[in-house]
Amino acid sequence: MQVKLLSKDNTNVRKWLNFTAIALGTFVGYLDSSIVNIALPTLTRYFQTDLNHIKWVVTSYLLMITGLVIIFGRLADMYGRKRLYIFGFVVFTLSSALCGASTTIWSLIVFRCFQGIGAAALLANGAALIGETFPSKERSKAFGMLASVLAFAAITGPLIGGFLTDRIGWPSIFYVNVPIGIVGAILAAKVLPSREQARTSERFDLAGASILFACLTSFLLLTSALSKSDWPLSTVVLLTLATIIFAGAFLRVENRVEHALLDLQIFREWAFSAAALSSFLAYWSIASISFLVPFYLDRVLLLDPTKSGALLAPVPLALAIAAPLGGRLADRFGVRAISTTGAVINFFGLLALSTLSTTTSSLGVILRLVPFGIGMGLFQPPNNTAMMGAVPPNRYGIVSGMIAALKNLGSMTGVAITSLVSTIAQVNAMAQLQAGGITGQVAERQSFASAVTMTFLLSAVICVVVVFMSLARGKNMKASET
Repeated sequence: MQVKLLSKDNTNVRKWLNFTAIALGTFVGYLDSSIVNIALPTLTRYFQTDLNHIKWVVTSYLLMITGLVIIFGRLADMYGRKRLYIFGFVVFTLSSALCGASTTIWSLIVFRCFQGIGAAALLANGAALIGETFPSKERSKAFGMLASVLAFAAITGPLIGGFLTDRIGWPSIFYVNVPIGIVGAILAAKVLPSREQARTSERFDLAGASILFACLTSFLLLTSALSKSDWPLSTVVLLTLATIIFAGAFLRVENRVEHALLDLQIFREWAFSAAALSSFLAYWSIASISFLVPFYLDRVLLLDPTKSGALLAPVPLALAIAAPLGGRLADRFGVRAISTTGAVINFFGLLALSTLSTTTSSLGVILRLVPFGIGMGLFQPPNNTAMMGAVPPNRYGIVSGMIAALKNLGSMTGVAITSLVSTIAQVNAMAQLQAGGITGQVAERQSFASAVTMTFLLSAVICVVVVFMSLARGKNMKASET
């Protein structure tokens, strides 16, 4: 009896050691999406460059992650997750050191691409390793804790980046990844199980991978073009056509190739398709908040960056608290019930945000933001569980990559549409105000507040779709039944 108890305890300890290794990879992967942003003005001055060049320090990293996570997920399904996870840590750590040692803006951008490759290998495996490590009855809880790690990275990224840039210098925001990466690689090598995959005789779909990367790159460049007014129309048209052509070519190849990169059969499982679309749209809606609210605080309430940052902090804090709770509730009451509840809270939160005005107090802003952090905390873990539970274990890598890709695709689409809608709405509101004799800063503040209202109402409509997709995914299965 004692032997059994010891064995169970050892299994439990190893399970949480595995989670620690997974959490470290997730943390550094998402940390570098936020820690660099705060240093962009410093980097612009140091390299004596402009915004058109410095933006690629961020964009190159996101492009590599989004374009490669599904590909790395497939490779992990074929050749083993552990070795690819360690590979991700090694590449991420080495490229972080090279980023810190960069002497030109172009070398920094190139090394950021390699850093994105390492991050893609890490993020492509996180959800899959959760699926393999935790039994189905505990999976939502684990996803909730992983969501808290992501929220913690969002909170600490700007704080750590600002402190290191001011006190030590910009290279330190990259060097800080080195010890974390070394610890993560050693821990992953020691604790992650070595499960050799039985399907290594399958061929890797190089054609499908190349076309998918080209399609996602075209789409992300298109979203970047739509979010700015200085891109020529011809470029937008060409990127749109390229995205459509590559998407069609990818579907054609995947339907014909014997060992497809992305098994399109998984989309015939309605529970999976509904959860995937819900994830994309949910990240679209949250992107409208992260993009638009800082401008509202600056242009309408005329707050300084320090106070604006303090008002935005409750969103990831609420998410970090609510996500583990959402996971536990999903394990007990079912993924559909809890994810739908989270989507409904998001909807009402967006409606509340649409009432922001020129006279809203700081407390009023916080009270409108907190529900969205809670809603995403309740929605995200069970939705991820639903996606993993809808496919067999030999497809965990693909789904894990899709979870990460959908986050980036939804976020970048949300930013592009938010920028476009808010710009059009503000121009129209400004014209009406000027026709009524209101000009200057008063017109600027009122017109932007009007744009905020229109944009968040659109996001609320998107969130209604998320609610219905969550409800329509099938019976309310508990995590243990997925």
